Amino acid sequence: MVSSLPVSLAIVAFIVTSIKAAVAPGEINCRYSAFSSDNVNYYTCTELAEWYYITIEDFFQLNPTIDKECSNVKPNTEYCVQGFVQPILSTNGLCGPNNGNASCIEDDLACCNAETGKCGNGDSCLPGTCYSGACLGFPSEYSMDGNCGTQNKGLKCGGKWGSCCSVAGKCGTGEAFCGVNKCQSGNCTLIIPDWSETTTSKPVAVPTPTPGSISPDGSCGGANKFMCKGSTFGDCCSSSGFCGTTTAHCTAGCQAAFGTCTSTDLSPDGTCGGTNKYRCQGSSYGDCCSSSGYCGSTSAHCSAGCQSTFGTCTGSTSISPDGTCGGTNKWQCKGSEFGDCCSSSGYCGSTTGHCTAGCQTGFGTCTVSDMSPDGTCGGTNKYKCKGSSFGDCCSSSGYCGTTTAHCSSGCQSAFGDCSTGTSPASSTNPVPTGVSTDGTCGGAKGLKCQGSTFGNCCSSGGYCGSTTAHCAQGCQKSFSSACLTSNISTNNGECGSTKGSYTCAGGPFNGQCCSSGGFCGTTDAHCKTGCQKNFGTCK
Repeated sequence: MVSSLPVSLAIVAFIVTSIKAAVAPGEINCRYSAFSSDNVNYYTCTELAEWYYITIEDFFQLNPTIDKECSNVKPNTEYCVQGFVQPILSTNGLCGPNNGNASCIEDDLACCNAETGKCGNGDSCLPGTCYSGACLGFPSEYSMDGNCGTQNKGLKCGGKWGSCCSVAGKCGTGEAFCGVNKCQSGNCTLIIPDWSETTTSKPVAVPTPTPGSISPDGSCGGANKFMCKGSTFGDCCSSSGFCGTTTAHCTAGCQAAFGTCTSTDLSPDGTCGGTNKYRCQGSSYGDCCSSSGYCGSTSAHCSAGCQSTFGTCTGSTSISPDGTCGGTNKWQCKGSEFGDCCSSSGYCGSTTGHCTAGCQTGFGTCTVSDMSPDGTCGGTNKYKCKGSSFGDCCSSSGYCGTTTAHCSSGCQSAFGDCSTGTSPASSTNPVPTGVSTDGTCGGAKGLKCQGSTFGNCCSSGGYCGSTTAHCAQGCQKSFSSACLTSNISTNNGECGSTKGSYTCAGGPFNGQCCSSGGFCGTTDAHCKTGCQKNFGTCK
């Protein structure tokens, strides 16, 4: 029963018994927590871990809601810095790491003895002996093997090991461990000055450290050139000039001239490449170095643009990460989230505009690569009219359409369908009257489409027609009478408030979503967060 324990243990036992009811096996049993600061960033997790002498891995285990990149840490929020995963309860009196980490939360045997691995009370609950349970003090704060101090993650001394931690990092009692200038923590002997008039204090001569000597205060390098190797603070000299043993002291920026270093280019802050040339592999942020110079383990870090010189890269590094393709980056659309086809303008997608005429086979999949994208046919491009939005016939002058002028005399059957038996209305060259007679408009001739047989809209490419390709984006108002003035459909996939207020609806991208970046598409990146509902479909 709890009443059979000493009063102090009874209180602790009551607390632990309460924990037993509240914390199920496998859940985090937090024994001590701390608040994050007002300003947090990706390094906050490391700072909390180092401040409370735990590893970053332990910190993430104690706080499973925080992702491994510390990107969702919140300001002024309580996080666990000391604790453990709640173990199973002992049913046979055995406990500790050799017995499945079973816990001894029982009525009369509340402490797990680290030496015997058995449940007990009394001496089993003392610091330095108690492994878990109703321990006097947090077990993780006390030495279990007699090693202590800054050399051993700040462990304290207690119980059978003694109450003092010497400057050499050993637990014990007596002058050698607790004496003046011999004790670094615990029940150290203090000098209390006598300020009475009858006593004249005599200053104690303190030797002045010489440059190059072992650090007396934890600083290193700089003007004093103190060395960390052999000091009580740790053997590594950090980039900021302090001795220690953590990753921040011994890796990137570590000053090898003033101590021991493990790796001098391992990223200490999550950045990589660039002028510092920090590497990600082996860092606490992730092994991959993204194109923007940050360590991580997501596909954005490890695939397209991943810098293999400064970390590990997985998968294909050439798959488009942003919907662009070809060009100087030579990114591929095949396998990307934007679509497998690389359009003539260098964008990934899956529409006819991406996969047919002008589609770049070197950077993606193409279906029909010779269908006319602009109303022209034959000639050097050898575009075909069949199936295009301009008409199936290729005229003698190299334009797609459906009129007699396109489909009869002079019609190029190699590049489209041709009808038979009907001759052009006139075999003579038309006299320019201001209205287009051949389907061209604007340009040097200044021909208008209004009143022509081809349509009243003059496209950006200088061809008359009545489709959205002619009357929407790029329609030349000076040579047209039917250019759309609202809800203008995009012809190149650009949309939204920052891209001319063009909409994905009605044109070659009909039914697609306008992303926050101003591009039509059908992926979640286009249709969910940031989707511009006034310029297309959103999910």
